[in-house]
Amino acid sequence: MKKFLKGKSLLLLTILLFPSLLYVVLSTGTHNFIRLPIYGPKSEMGQGDTTFYQISDIQFFTCNGESKAVEEFRGNIVLYHFVVNSNPVEEKRKASQLIAINDRFKEKKDIKVRSIIIGDTAELCAFKEEYNLTTSSWEAIGFNEDFNWIKEKYLVDVPAEIQQNQWSNLFVLVDKKGRIRKYRDAIQYVEEKALIDDIKVLKAEEFIPTKRKKDETK
Repeated sequence: MKKFLKGKSLLLLTILLFPSLLYVVLSTGTHNFIRLPIYGPKSEMGQGDTTFYQISDIQFFTCNGESKAVEEFRGNIVLYHFVVNSNPVEEKRKASQLIAINDRFKEKKDIKVRSIIIGDTAELCAFKEEYNLTTSSWEAIGFNEDFNWIKEKYLVDVPAEIQQNQWSNLFVLVDKKGRIRKYRDAIQYVEEKALIDDIKVLKAEEFIPTKRKKDETK
């Protein structure tokens, strides 16, 4: 009986201490697996500071015809995906994953889903209506200029293992500073859980002390 109570007390203590232990793991040592890579060019600013590539200078439009700059999404973790309407089956597969991810994080005000509709206002409004996008957590935005230009902005240093994918079938995860942190295959259902974990990692990074910033420059 005493052994049972001792074991139970030890388990309770471990549960109570787990958040603190997790913080220690995240904030000390060289646990590089905790951090996602940062894609794109970077430049040295002096005194060890480094500026990483940021997505910027892109103008979108809303269903109401209002202009919206990509910089307006800064300060949020944003999952971007592209809609080109060339394959209805693939578009449905991507949308089903977005529905699940949006439901998972819809209570988190700093986590957003942005669907970039490559087309005119009618296509944008139709997508918004089809998926009942009435909240700020998931928003459809339009882009009707040269799609090759937007590819160059969002698809920087794509990992070799997914380079063969059609560009519009990639999810692009961007951190609060506007930096690309992860690419995922948007039509593979198994990527849904992995993407949720990616978002959790970005949230966890907010609690990692800034002393590790120097390690990112290596």
